[in-house]
Amino acid sequence: MAFANPESQRASSVSISTRGRKYDVFLSFRGEDTRHNFTDHLYRALNQKRIHTFRDNEELPRGEEIAPELLKAIEESRICLIVLSKFYAHSRWCLDELAKIMECRQKMGKLVFPIFYQVDPPDVERQRGSFGEAFSRYGEWHGDEGKVEEGKVERWREALKMVANIMGWCLYDRPEAHVIEEITSTVWKSLNQELFHVEKNLVGMDRPRASSSSTSIGPWDYEVFLSFTGEDTSYSFADHLYAALYQNGIRTFRLDDHKGEEIESCNFKAIEKARCILVILSKHYAHSRWRLRELVQFIECKNQNGKLVFPIFYHVEPSDVRKQMSTYAEAFQDHERNCFAHGFAHETQRWRAALTEVANLSGWHVQNG
Repeated sequence: MAFANPESQRASSVSISTRGRKYDVFLSFRGEDTRHNFTDHLYRALNQKRIHTFRDNEELPRGEEIAPELLKAIEESRICLIVLSKFYAHSRWCLDELAKIMECRQKMGKLVFPIFYQVDPPDVERQRGSFGEAFSRYGEWHGDEGKVEEGKVERWREALKMVANIMGWCLYDRPEAHVIEEITSTVWKSLNQELFHVEKNLVGMDRPRASSSSTSIGPWDYEVFLSFTGEDTSYSFADHLYAALYQNGIRTFRLDDHKGEEIESCNFKAIEKARCILVILSKHYAHSRWRLRELVQFIECKNQNGKLVFPIFYHVEPSDVRKQMSTYAEAFQDHERNCFAHGFAHETQRWRAALTEVANLSGWHVQNG
């Protein structure tokens, strides 16, 4: 991706930050987890692009109360980057920051980008693993810290659920440098889009606007909706398929292009606006509740509206998908345990029916290569 030269970057960054906001980015993170590695590298990369970034250890004057200053910095930032790491929820300050960030997103439309640093989004959403351990402590008495009031705990839980449903970045096996470049490029683009929007309203209010239908394909916004599980195929098969579709002039929706948006609402709207759907059924597809809910909507659109749905069985057997065996059986053991506990057993039945139906459709079977 091409960027402006350093001088123009500096000018754009200053012009954005001085229009009522003090910072371009507020960086929320758990210091013990990432301060001296990932977060430090990300902070440096943002600064190199002249993106004015707040982080607590550098911007707060010594001796000031940290909590009020942090809350104010959140309000004065255009974008919030949240590094959700293993022990993020073990910090009450981090959880207070998160609750404030999500409140600003709801009330002020603040852009929020989550970064899942060696944690699974479902664990964040459901407060499992290290996140569950943290919340088990908040119901107990801990010396001078005392017991956290119930209302605050519920606020934290809701904020975690909300942020886990926003499209961001997951760091597992990918090189951190590549992810950091993607993050800084997305932030830079978002800041400059906002600047362009402001300048357009100031100097181009009398210019005619292009019709939104000019980029549509008949009644559709997309020719293809591409559904896949990122950890299985995002940087291999799905990337190559997306590139091939693009090179052939086929307008394709994929969630990776919509960072910062709520996953389910963004997906569901795009499904309705797509002419056909390609579903890449891979090893861990059924482990994602988001993907299974998508799949239910795919099948409903197919049966009610005649939507074209094509499955791609990527290194899985169609029979395993159809009968929910192998990794699909493992996924449903976990889903049914959680759904029964929360009274949503009927939802897993819909997921099973959708998998059975999609496995009976004509598609492609990719076994090697």
